[in-house]
Amino acid sequence: MNDELERLLTLYDGGHLSRRQLLQGLLGLGLGTGLMNPRSDASASGGLRAPLFLAHTINHVTIRTADVPRSRTFYQSLTGLAVRAEDKDFCEFRLEHGFLGLYALEAGHRAGYDHFCFGVDAFDAPRAFAALKSSMPDAQPSLESGDQVFLRDPDGVRVQLADVKYKR
Repeated sequence: MNDELERLLTLYDGGHLSRRQLLQGLLGLGLGTGLMNPRSDASASGGLRAPLFLAHTINHVTIRTADVPRSRTFYQSLTGLAVRAEDKDFCEFRLEHGFLGLYALEAGHRAGYDHFCFGVDAFDAPRAFAALKSSMPDAQPSLESGDQVFLRDPDGVRVQLADVKYKR
């Protein structure tokens, strides 16, 4: 817990966390339990719990497409977004704090929305994977590429967690 406390304070001192985010993180560590104990019976019976992570951005949204050039034309005509990166199998459009990714269909995927990614400050994927595996095993967390974690929400929606600087 001391390492996590030190990390939160360093992020706050460096201007990477707001005061509110710092307080949320401290509550998540169980500090300030006079206000709310995230592991109390009250939280288990429907009250608010401290979050496992403090998401900072929607880093990106991924769409699977049967025809990348056709979808590129559509989204560029619709939004005027600049291309961040592309090749024959993908096109990523630049957004202010993230990107929209269009990717060719692969086996096991279907056309349409694939997933979205939360950007988390100072994200540690192996630590996040362990925390999710322990506290949310039904979400089917998986560690991918060493720096990303994927999971499923209660309705099966695919969610990715990565560092806020992922693909920036």
